[in-house]
Amino acid sequence: MKKTVTIAGLFVASALALSACGNNNNEASNNTAATNAAATNAQQSDAPAGGNSAIKDGTVKLQELTTQLQAAIDKQDTEQVKTLGKSINDAWLSYENAVRQTFPLEYTDVEKYEMPIFSASAYDKIDFVVLKDTAAKLQEALTTLLNAKETTGSTSELLTKAVANYKTYVEEQTAQLTDQTKAFVDAVKAGNADQAKLEYAKARVFYEAIEPIAESFGELDPKIDARIGDVEDPATWTGFHRIEKALWVDNSLAGMDVIADQLLKDTQDLQAQAKSYELDAKTVVAGAMELLNEAATSKITGEEEIYSHLDLVDFAANVDGSKTVYLAIIPALNEKNPDLGNQLDQAFQQLEQTLLTHQSNGQYVTYDKLTTDEIRTISDQLSQLSNLMSQTASIL
Repeated sequence: MKKTVTIAGLFVASALALSACGNNNNEASNNTAATNAAATNAQQSDAPAGGNSAIKDGTVKLQELTTQLQAAIDKQDTEQVKTLGKSINDAWLSYENAVRQTFPLEYTDVEKYEMPIFSASAYDKIDFVVLKDTAAKLQEALTTLLNAKETTGSTSELLTKAVANYKTYVEEQTAQLTDQTKAFVDAVKAGNADQAKLEYAKARVFYEAIEPIAESFGELDPKIDARIGDVEDPATWTGFHRIEKALWVDNSLAGMDVIADQLLKDTQDLQAQAKSYELDAKTVVAGAMELLNEAATSKITGEEEIYSHLDLVDFAANVDGSKTVYLAIIPALNEKNPDLGNQLDQAFQQLEQTLLTHQSNGQYVTYDKLTTDEIRTISDQLSQLSNLMSQTASIL
């Protein structure tokens, strides 16, 4: 849940509080992130200057690699999937700048499915069912890109369509939030704590992904996402974090049936409101900027998932949701500040790479396993993203 914070002193306080964190030497992880970011920047600087021919050639190559990936997925060949996931990312980076400039809406769809495939290539354990569906959707997006005609519409028309696409994304996320919350609630009411913990992490992803506009839904945001410090009377505390405390601290689900039922009702209400809510570019950008700033200054202290320490799950979903906002405003960036678009693209990639270094077997490590330096790196990268997003306000 987003809330107003006093930034002064927050990071200093968090650094002191985090000094008790483990001092595991993870320099290798940090160096990996830096190396990956440098490689990404180098690849992008060598990207084709543009032109439909370069885009067509790159897309054909990407389709061929994706076809090979689909075959490897069918065979459940883990090593081949990892190799092809990296190759697909390299191929996309080699010409994505040209696509972003010429076909911004089609670019958004390819980016949406390419990144999860690349991320999966770094996992020790691969979910072949999910990856198969993602690869099929990437093929569809590539086919659309290959047949795309250069738009003759105005930037405002493109931006309107892009924001409409973002609204569809929000509706999809809230629908999945409702479904996953139902699974979480079922586990809670069945008294199955271990299963509930698994379902909790999955449900959090869908809520945190739409947090750029969460406050647009009035009282539903605090009802769903309030932390203990956000409520005056703990007896009125509801939502995810109330059950999080029951699972990870109280080690008892006694009395949680009512809280769980209310949570499901609130997410269903959220889903219904998302269908009728009207969005505009400035609203969603402001929400993304505020969210990234909050993540960099207050969430970074570990306050979001104080009991479960699943903060990296939330951060990754926050970044994904904010990146979707960035993708929605690409038409305006292309026209008025393409350099800012390039900076945002690289900043998102750098942070995504950093977060990937904190995964084990495809799962994020708990936040208490990170060192103070690792947390500071994430905070700095979140702050950079927030600053860049703030610069987009002047072009909308």
